[in-house]
Amino acid sequence: MIEFRLGTHVRLGAEALTVLDQFADRRVLVVTDGFLSTTDVFAEVVRRLGDPVVYSEVIPNPTIEAVGHGVTAYLMARPQVVVAYGGGSVIDTAKAMHKAALDVGMGAEQGLVAIPTTSGSGSEVTSYAVITDEKTHAKIPIVSPDMVARLAILDPKAVRSVPPKITADSGMDVLTHAVEAYVARLACDFSDAFAEKAVQLVFANLERCFTNGDDMDARSHMHNASCMAAMAFDNVGLGITHSLAHALGGRYPIAHGRLNAILLPHVIRYNAEHSEPAAARYARLGGLVSPAAHGRAGVQALAGGVEKLNQKLGIPTKLREEGVDASDANANLAGLARSAMDDPITASNPVQPSLDDLQALLRQVI
Repeated sequence: MIEFRLGTHVRLGAEALTVLDQFADRRVLVVTDGFLSTTDVFAEVVRRLGDPVVYSEVIPNPTIEAVGHGVTAYLMARPQVVVAYGGGSVIDTAKAMHKAALDVGMGAEQGLVAIPTTSGSGSEVTSYAVITDEKTHAKIPIVSPDMVARLAILDPKAVRSVPPKITADSGMDVLTHAVEAYVARLACDFSDAFAEKAVQLVFANLERCFTNGDDMDARSHMHNASCMAAMAFDNVGLGITHSLAHALGGRYPIAHGRLNAILLPHVIRYNAEHSEPAAARYARLGGLVSPAAHGRAGVQALAGGVEKLNQKLGIPTKLREEGVDASDANANLAGLARSAMDDPITASNPVQPSLDDLQALLRQVI
């Protein structure tokens, strides 16, 4: 039996922020970061919410300690509703704060509202949050239905000013979510529908967003693709692109989406080589990139399409081009592979890799 959940109401398009007016008479805690709290769109969010408490201490790649500080602020505010305004780090922090408050009987009774300011993590509709253990530097995926937002607001003006590099990195995270969900062990017709559409939208719109951030049609499509890809993977899982990216991201300060982008073509070829069903599914996605490609040619069309898109977005092919010391990476291959193997996400990959396989994949990108 397969269960497919859609627990979040999604409000999308221009003027989607008007839905916040319904919370103006509630006790609201807004979670964001220092930079976003100074933006014009954030000012509109605050104005529509009346007089909310603002917690703006979120840091990139939130740590256990940082989430703990947020929980303290949450409990002091005693909110009826929590609004997360930001990218994956902000929304994940708000979700972890909310979960901790629920665990002690002090969670906001009207739940979470998520307003993403990047088109990437899809955290606004998932039950996942990723928190970093500051002692081991390991990225810890947390999964709980308590962290699913009741409302996600996809207003393209919230992503209009995202710089090109972040647009590229977050957009490739979307593509990785969609591709990995499409070949995940539990993939089904429902997840396929969201994943396929997300792949189409990314290949059609990401480069447009990268070259012209004011292209609001492309921005809107990428925002929707991010959400749809997340709906797919939240139900059926991801794969070893993400496991390896989590392991690498815990050691090297490289954006998660960029790590995914570098790894994805290699993982596609690896999975296709070791699983005929995975190869057939990759080939179908390859047909979206190159309609004339079928079979193994379709697999190559997909992997090659990812590589070409990376090139257009200025994403390198090797970690050393991002400042990673190759000797350090090679010296730590075994530990990185073990971290990826132990990541719960690995279980949903279409091929169960060995430690040697994971080390070989890492060598390809060093």
